[in-house]
Order: sequence, then C-alpha cells, then structure tokens
Amino acid sequence: MAFQSEPDPEERFPHHPVFAHGYNDNVGCWATIEGRMDGQLECLMDTLDPEALGNRYVRTMTGTAASASHEIIRANRAYGRSLLTLRVLVQNRRKEKTPILVFGSRAQVLSKVSSTDAVQRGRTEIPRAALGVAKDPWDKSPRLRVPHFNTFELRQAAPAGGIDSDYKHGTIRLNKGDFAVFQLQFHVGDDDTISKDWQALDALESIALPWAPWDNSTAPAFTALGLPSLQGPPLVHFSNAPGRLLCAPFDHGAVHEYFADLIEDSEDAFLRSHFGSSSAVLSNTVNVSMFTMADTLLKRVAEEGNVNVLLGRLRACGRHDIVEKLVQ
Repeated sequence: MAFQSEPDPEERFPHHPVFAHGYNDNVGCWATIEGRMDGQLECLMDTLDPEALGNRYVRTMTGTAASASHEIIRANRAYGRSLLTLRVLVQNRRKEKTPILVFGSRAQVLSKVSSTDAVQRGRTEIPRAALGVAKDPWDKSPRLRVPHFNTFELRQAAPAGGIDSDYKHGTIRLNKGDFAVFQLQFHVGDDDTISKDWQALDALESIALPWAPWDNSTAPAFTALGLPSLQGPPLVHFSNAPGRLLCAPFDHGAVHEYFADLIEDSEDAFLRSHFGSSSAVLSNTVNVSMFTMADTLLKRVAEEGNVNVLLGRLRACGRHDIVEKLVQ
C-alpha cells in the first residue's frame, strides 16, 4: 500500500497516520513517519533500502575502505539516533494537462523556535533552522527513496515517470492525476534530547517541497534555478512557469495522539497497541537478525585477520551492544 491513512477494521491505528498535509495550486502532499517499529530515530549507518543494509556494514567496516569509513563514522556520529524518516505522498491534481516536476532532494523541514537549539546542536546557532534532506557521508547522495509511483511499487533503478525523472535525487515528473511517494530523511535528532520520532516531530513546524510546471523540454537542473525555498525566493524568476513551494504544517495533536502509549507508558505498550500482541516478539526478532548480520560481518573480518580492529572501531563508535554480542 502506497499510503494507508485509515486503519484496517481490526486495528486501532493506520499504517500511515497523516501528521501533515497541504495544498498549493492543486498540488497536494500528505506526510507521515517511515521509521522503526519502536519509534526510535534512524542512524546514518542504516540504509533506506533494507536489502542493502548488510552490504553497507561489510563495505564500511572491512577491506581497504575500512579506515576511511571509521573516520566518517566518528566525524558524523553515524551510530547516533538522529535521522527522522518521513513518508510523503505528492499528487498532481491540477486541471491543466501540463506536467509538473517535484524536487524531492530539495525538500526542507522548518524547526520550531523553541526547539532550534536541540535541532542545531553542534552547528551554528540561528533563531530558526530550515533543514534540507540529509546527505549520506559515504556516497554524498541525498538520503531519499521513491518507493511508489502511482500504484506501482518501485524496485528498479528508475521510476515509472519516464526518462525525465531522476530517481536518485527524487526529481519526479507527475502528469495530471499522478502521485509519487517519497521517503526522506532529515537530520533532526541529537541522540539525546531528540532521539525518538515523536520528539523530532515535536521540534518541527512544517515540511516544504518545491515543484514547478514543466514544458517537457527544459532541463530539470535549469528549472530548479527557479525554485523558492524556506530561506527565500529563487535565484531566477521564470514568469511563464514560476517555481512553487508546497508547505504542510505538522499536526502536533495528531502526533501526540498516535504516540501516546510511547510517551505516557512504554515501548512495549506502544508496540502492542499499534502492531498487535506479537509485535514485541517481532521487534526482538529484528534485533536478533541485526546481530546475525553482525556475526556474518565478524566472520568476514576474521578471514582478513582484523577482528581486534573491528571491535576497537565499534567501541569507539559507541556500539558496545554489538561488541558484547560478538565476543560472547
């Protein structure tokens, strides 16, 4: 299901509760979370593509690139719970037949004034923070995916929007009636006062996505010059097809209603009320599978004779939980 905002008959909560929605010239967006079952923020070491996670750990912790990766991990606190993952559906409901381009990699979230210090911890302090999509420190690409185009689940290298869509950077062409679902990650958390999804959402006012009408011929990179942002107007103004900014404020009442069991009770209560009585077992199974992957990684490292190096790096990164499992 691309975006299920209503609960199933036997469930209390929907899979994709709407926490923000907005419209701009008949282009609409709806935003929800797309994170972990336990409500914790993601870390940079994880990937948006679960199937690529194992390769990520092997690639960054072993072989010739391991030393450089270790420095990246330390510099970026890559194991800290800091990334808020949002699932955003954007649909072209305009009457005009002219297609539009949506620029996913240029999406931004705006922090609340009272939360800026926590959101900007370790950065230059400003009264308000407009944060763009997080960049991956290894491949330098924006941390995003486009998992659905209309009703199709996308697993290929390019979405169904045609050659004019750029899957890697989330630049998607939408004809009249088309919709796309984006997974976007923002560096909102500090692994301290903001380490859970509800805390990160509480720190934000709104999400904004730029888009523009498109003539099917102008290079998308040139069209992007005419896009406004939360910081101000565009670099170039195109009178015939000006860029727009689609803003959606977060509904903090809806956020607290959805996460009430986690906020007021416990993680176990949240899992049971939202995902069923077997969800706590499932969550534990996921954790076990992570350690199974870590064990596979250890065997790979052992073959190269670098076990002590790996354990030292994991300790330096604060992953004593993995170290304890590996040395058992």
